[in-house]
Amino acid sequence: GINAEYGEDDLLFGNLPFIEDDGKKVSQSITVLRYLGRKFNLMPANEEDLVFCEIIEQEIYDLRNKLTEVCYDRYIQPTLGEPSQIGRHDFEFYKKRFEQRLKERLPKFQNILVKPFALGDIPVYVDFLMYEYLDQLYMFSPESFKDCENVKNYLKRFESLPQLKEWFASDEYSKRATCVNAPFAVWNGK
Repeated sequence: GINAEYGEDDLLFGNLPFIEDDGKKVSQSITVLRYLGRKFNLMPANEEDLVFCEIIEQEIYDLRNKLTEVCYDRYIQPTLGEPSQIGRHDFEFYKKRFEQRLKERLPKFQNILVKPFALGDIPVYVDFLMYEYLDQLYMFSPESFKDCENVKNYLKRFESLPQLKEWFASDEYSKRATCVNAPFAVWNGK
């Protein structure tokens, strides 16, 4: 586990993911994302743009958490939380309910993504998060994106960034790209 391999004292809460940079270990997905954003000058230039990006960040996380509820069966994997004592995990029911949520939320991304990226012509830290989760949502429910040309074009633009194009074309990316959730998830992207 992480504690044996990396040492529990090295990470504040001993969890993944983490990066090590200049002797510093930084954990938690959003913290890592923001840290790298600051390091590589990918943060918004002013408070208004920062708040805009943080709102997008949290909306993406809300959708991701809702997708997690759909994809993980608490009756099979009780470590994910205490399942209800009645009923069962009905993936199709939860999927349909989640797709209704997507129909409400995706038009908002459609309206945001009239520019090449969240704030304009150059990606900022939140674009990396937004790409990852919108891509996963598209894999999960492509039909929900039927009327979302701005969102689909955004995904293509991100994949075409010169600094990332080679990565997206690599075998390593191909192997990882279809694995969204853990292997025991009801839907894991494969």
